[in-house]
Amino acid sequence: MYFKKFPLDPLDPRPLEPSRNEFIMEIVIVGGGPAGFQAALHCRKCWPQKSVVLIEAEGTVGYCRPMLPQFMAGQVEEEKLLYLKPEESPFLKILTGVRVQSLDRKNQTLHLENQEKIAYERLILAPGGRPIIPRIEGLDSLRGIFPVRNLPEAQKIRDWITKDRQIVVLGGGLVGVKTAAYLRVSGFQVSLVEKEEHLLPQALNGNAAGVVEDHFRRIGIRLFLGQTLKYADGEKGFLRAVNLDGNGIPCETLLIAVGSVPHVAFLESSGLLENGQLLVSPALQTRDAKIFAAGDAVTISASEGKKLTPWTWPQAVSQGKLAAENLYPPNPMALKVLTRPNSMNLQGLSIAMLGAQVEGSEEISYGKPAEGSLRQAFLLQGRMAGGALLGDITAAGPLHYLMFNGREAGSEVNKLIKPPLQAIPPNLQNFGKRRKQARFFPAMEDKKQC
Repeated sequence: MYFKKFPLDPLDPRPLEPSRNEFIMEIVIVGGGPAGFQAALHCRKCWPQKSVVLIEAEGTVGYCRPMLPQFMAGQVEEEKLLYLKPEESPFLKILTGVRVQSLDRKNQTLHLENQEKIAYERLILAPGGRPIIPRIEGLDSLRGIFPVRNLPEAQKIRDWITKDRQIVVLGGGLVGVKTAAYLRVSGFQVSLVEKEEHLLPQALNGNAAGVVEDHFRRIGIRLFLGQTLKYADGEKGFLRAVNLDGNGIPCETLLIAVGSVPHVAFLESSGLLENGQLLVSPALQTRDAKIFAAGDAVTISASEGKKLTPWTWPQAVSQGKLAAENLYPPNPMALKVLTRPNSMNLQGLSIAMLGAQVEGSEEISYGKPAEGSLRQAFLLQGRMAGGALLGDITAAGPLHYLMFNGREAGSEVNKLIKPPLQAIPPNLQNFGKRRKQARFFPAMEDKKQC
């Protein structure tokens, strides 16, 4: 019972009569990922008089998912992933290892898998996504196969891999390329498989991806592009090889990083889903005025009928904070930035991704791809619609500002995308010395409502 875990105080759950397995919390948050955890912290700031409980199926909350590749590779310890420990926040109740089974909107109640219930006044849904596991012969029966998604799986991977084991990473998206880069630089033998013709297909065009691919080949990562995994071979229950389109790759470890899908199965009977999607307004409000949602589980219904899924870590953090702010005001604020910028350093190659190339856009580019540098901007009707900076990522912030500002800015973009006279860096072979991070300008926020 929750009241046994927590000493009674004004913020603790209050048991309803007559049932002793049902409790009321004024604000309930489902999901302890970046969106849910930031929502919980922001609720304590915005609504200090309200009781808040965070429900998370995992055993740990408040850790930095983008650092999981470093953790798996042995470059950082687990404590470095944690940016806030639950015991450091006495006014926030966190229930870990607890799964939500269903939502009863009529009675404003969550049903948990342990048969207990929690009633709410306001609800934030941030359940995140679950990893996609492709249906491939042999995957279910062999040891050495792991999804790359959360801390529990990352702990298993770290305990399993050794320097003498060949590793195959399946998936050349953001998670896959980061995982491959950190493992390789830590001394592991790594092959990377991507079904599309180039890496990072949802973020970069072929020219920009070519810079990443050249860098990976330079540091010793084997690439298999335009190929799919057909089946896995094993011996005595252990993985020994994976087979692609005509190629066999000996390996003892397969890391699956082909993406995720929203974890919304527990909402099937809630009436909140439309064609399987958890739709929210730009203010992150669902069709139920008392329920908001944020992070990788949501689809945002934007203007002109557009449906957006800006599923990135920075977006999840921003959405979690905004969902918390919007819980009680009669006129909730809309999310200012609907773009999905991202930045990372792939062991010496800095990348700032501002947005994928859109159909009909004009490309402005500078750089020397063969030497590890390319700067791209995409203009649509004179407005910044996307871009990518590789190697030299100066002006990433101003370019992103012009992008979400939405005004015509062709001449300004051209000035910003053109590198300084001395800026094209040489071949980045000494990748340990050249690390640079992009800083994105936030949108100009309205006056806070909390």
